[in-house]
Amino acid sequence: MLIVRMAMLACGLLAATATAAATEAPRVDGEPSRTPAPKSVEAWRAADIPAGAVARMRYGEMSAQRILALKQANESRAGKPMQIGIAREAATESTSRTLPALHWIAQADGSHVARLEFVSPLAYGIRAGLRIEGLPARAELRFSGSLRPDTIVATLRGGQLRALAGDDGLFWTPGTDGEKQFMELWLPAGAPPAGVRIEAPRLSHLMTNALEDFKILEKVGESGSCNIDTVCRVGTLGPSFANIASSVARMVYVKEGSSWLCTGTLLNDMDNASQIPWFHTANHCIPSQTIASTLNTYWKYEATACSSGILGNYTLLSGGADHLYSSAATDGALLRLRDDAPAGAHFAGWDAGALPASTAVTAIHHPSGDVKKVSFGQHRPNRSDSVNHGVGWLEGTTEGGSSGSGLFTLSGGGYYLRGGLYGGEASCANTGSLATVSNVDWYSRFDVDFPHFRQYLAPVFTQPRRRNGSQPLARP
Repeated sequence: MLIVRMAMLACGLLAATATAAATEAPRVDGEPSRTPAPKSVEAWRAADIPAGAVARMRYGEMSAQRILALKQANESRAGKPMQIGIAREAATESTSRTLPALHWIAQADGSHVARLEFVSPLAYGIRAGLRIEGLPARAELRFSGSLRPDTIVATLRGGQLRALAGDDGLFWTPGTDGEKQFMELWLPAGAPPAGVRIEAPRLSHLMTNALEDFKILEKVGESGSCNIDTVCRVGTLGPSFANIASSVARMVYVKEGSSWLCTGTLLNDMDNASQIPWFHTANHCIPSQTIASTLNTYWKYEATACSSGILGNYTLLSGGADHLYSSAATDGALLRLRDDAPAGAHFAGWDAGALPASTAVTAIHHPSGDVKKVSFGQHRPNRSDSVNHGVGWLEGTTEGGSSGSGLFTLSGGGYYLRGGLYGGEASCANTGSLATVSNVDWYSRFDVDFPHFRQYLAPVFTQPRRRNGSQPLARP
C-alpha cells in the first residue's frame, strides 16, 4: 500500500526512529477501495401511501430576480466555489408556514411509517433543513426525488442524524432530483410515534440536478469547451491515471441555506490495515463542522465515453463528514467522511515534500459541477508564495465548482496530491500559454499543511504505534 521516502518499521517502531522520521517529508502511494459493491437496491418500506396521508409542504414559485442574482454572483466571485441553490424560509415562502402533522401508518410487524413531501416549483433538485426530536437510533429515513420517485438515493438511521445536525440544530436531507423531495420515516416496533417531532423551517432550491443536463443556468454543468473529460485520457495515460481520477468526488454542501459546489479528493494514509476515508478539499468550501455535516459527495460522476455528454451511473454518499483541520491562510482542508469509501473508488497518494519549481501538474475536477474533467499545466514559481502554488494551464482550465480539487504530480508511474484549488484567473479564454499573465490559478500547499495533517495521515511519524498492543491501528 505504501511507499515512503525513508525506511520505516511499521511493527515495533522505536521512539527515536519516529522522532527522526517526523522531520522528513513522506510520500505515500494510493490504493483501491476494498469496500464491496452493494448487493441489493433499497426500496420504500411502505410503497402505497395514500396521497391524503402525506405531510406536504409546498413553497411558492422562485422569483426570476433571485435566480438572476445567483447567476451574477457566480460570475463575479473571485474564488472558484459555485452556488447552485437558493435558501428558502418556510415561515415566509411556504403556503402552510409549518410542516403539517405526520400521519403514522401501522405496519403488520408493529412498526410505523410516515411519508413527507417537500415541493419547490421548478426546482431542479431539493434539500430540506429539518429539526427532528425523539427519533430512535434504529429508525430509518429514506429519500427520493420526483424525477425518479422509486429510486431511493439514500437511507439514513436515526442515530446518524444527531451527528449530522449543525450548530443551528438543522439536519439537511440528501440532495434529490426534481421539484419534489419524498421522505419516508420508519419507526421500529415498540417505538412510539407520539414521541417524534419534526420541523422543516428551511429548504434549499437547487438550480442543478444530475438528470437534466444542468440547463437552467448558463455554465451550470456546461463547463467551457476547452475542458477534457477524464475518460478521454484513460487510454493514453493508463491505469495510474484512471486510479487517481477515481479518487476525486463532486461535492455539494449547504451554507446558510444555500447549496454550493466544490471538488475533493479521497486520501490514503500510512496504515495499510485501515481504509479511513480522509478527504482533502478547500477551506473556503468546508471551513467548519456545521458545513461539513451537510456534505454530499458524488463518486464516478463522469461521462460514459469521451465527449459523449452523457452521465454514467454514480454513487451518492450523504453521511456528511468530520471537519478535522482547515486553514484560511493556505486554504487547505482535511475531512473524514462518515461513510465508507465507495466500491470502485481509489485512495489517492500524496507527497508532503516541497514542489519543485516548474514541475508539470495535473488537475482533476468538476468545473461548473460538470462530469469529471482533467487539466494539464505547469507550476509557476514566479506566481507562487509561501502558502500557495501558482499554476498555469496548457490544456484545459478550472471554473466555479473546481474549488478544492486536487493538484497532482506524476512520479515513478504514480500520481501524488500536492494541494487543492483556491481560485484564480484561469479560463478557457486564456489557457494554452504560460506567458499569458491571467492564465494562473492558486492552490494550497500540501507540504505547508502537512504538519497539521500528519496526526491523521501519518501518525507513525508522530509517535510509535504497536500493532498487537492496546493502541488502535488507526485514529478514530
